[in-house]
Amino acid sequence: MRIKLSGRNALILICVVYTLLTVTSSIYGLAVGRTTDTHVHLLMRFLITAIGIGSILIFNLFPRWHLVGIFALHYGLVMGFLLIVVWASGFFIDLHPDAYRDIFLNFTPVYLVVAAGFLIKDKYKKR
Repeated sequence: MRIKLSGRNALILICVVYTLLTVTSSIYGLAVGRTTDTHVHLLMRFLITAIGIGSILIFNLFPRWHLVGIFALHYGLVMGFLLIVVWASGFFIDLHPDAYRDIFLNFTPVYLVVAAGFLIKDKYKKR
């Protein structure tokens, strides 16, 4: 199975994932008493979502690899790129002391859920 996205479907997926992440973050923020979110933070969330979804093209570069191997490569490349984005953003904004930990903890669970979904879909599609 290859993960193929058209430009339109990728844009829709970016918007859906960004919306879900923002709503979840807003609900959590309000629950803990935080009533504001900065525009920079919202734009960074969109950038990170777009990188994560857009990078799915890596899957098509290795058609003979097992899906689990491609997910491992994909995660490593994307996580490395996101850490570079966080580092570079430090030149323009003040980073939270736990910014690198936060990007890891915010990206990894969502990635694992999406990867598990594709692996489960692939398993049942073969049957």
